[in-house]
Amino acid sequence: MSRDSRQNVNIVGQSRVFDSPKTAEISVLLPTYNRADALLRTLQSLEQQSLNAEIFEIVVVDDGSSDSTAALLEKFAEETGNRFSYAVLKKNGGPAKARNTGLAMIRGNLVLIIGDDIEPDVFLLEKHLSFHKKNSDEKDALLGHVSFPEELTSSAFMNWLETDGRKYFFNYADLVAGEEAEPIFFYTCNVSVKLSLLSKSGWFDESFPYASHEDLELGYRLADKGMRLVYDPDAKGYHWHLLTIQGIARRVYLMGYSAEIFWRKVGDGGSGIRRIARKVLTTVCSLPPMVYLWNRLQAKEYDEAKKYPGQWHMLLFLGFFIGLADSQRNKKVRL
Repeated sequence: MSRDSRQNVNIVGQSRVFDSPKTAEISVLLPTYNRADALLRTLQSLEQQSLNAEIFEIVVVDDGSSDSTAALLEKFAEETGNRFSYAVLKKNGGPAKARNTGLAMIRGNLVLIIGDDIEPDVFLLEKHLSFHKKNSDEKDALLGHVSFPEELTSSAFMNWLETDGRKYFFNYADLVAGEEAEPIFFYTCNVSVKLSLLSKSGWFDESFPYASHEDLELGYRLADKGMRLVYDPDAKGYHWHLLTIQGIARRVYLMGYSAEIFWRKVGDGGSGIRRIARKVLTTVCSLPPMVYLWNRLQAKEYDEAKKYPGQWHMLLFLGFFIGLADSQRNKKVRL
């Protein structure tokens, strides 16, 4: 999908102040699906940005939600003083399709992509826009940081995810402030890029059926066009989402399922030994006893205040390779 598709996008609603004669200096793109409460918090935080409301716009695409999201968006459009537009898709098509729909609606040359459950710090838009003004080359992009807010009571599992379990989550701990990040870190929970580079690289690949790897695959295509993705931990967003071990187990299973699609598209740059090891692990982990263990670990009740690092590692490790095996064998997802 490209910006030529703009005329085919059905914009359901706009705020009264949307028709500003000015082009937006930065556009905030939010795909959303069945998270009305979290989305409202995010939208309200965007109304409190340090940046002048006249120079940015907010674009939301409802990916076929079955909750109150559509009504929320209509009400927000009527009441907000920000430049705001939204579209509602008839059925759920995945985050790639939702983001592409939003990209076709944007009226500007710079897009910040965040998640519907990411509360932006009051200076987030200002940080992103300032970076791009200082780094005007279309190849320069900025990756911000996302962490859990202090107000959200995080469990031992959530704390573990940000540290020892980070390879299954957002792995910011391996990045250095002000330095370039690899395209595998193109996290669309808090990242900004020029639309001119997106147009050259192509938009999100809608053949990814689930919310996993579609952003990383785009990151590789952007890198092929020369993208320099700089990490700024001070460009902050806060993840308002109480994560459960069962929810992350499903996410990691889908990561494995989508990884097979990802490697087919971008190539597998690992060594021969690593590819052989992955093949062996995929075979072993998908054996019935391993699947049984995986299911048992998912069904276990975990005390939120206690750590179970060995069991958590095993659960997510098995889930990834079971998902990878299911994808390779063209099986339907089992969650």
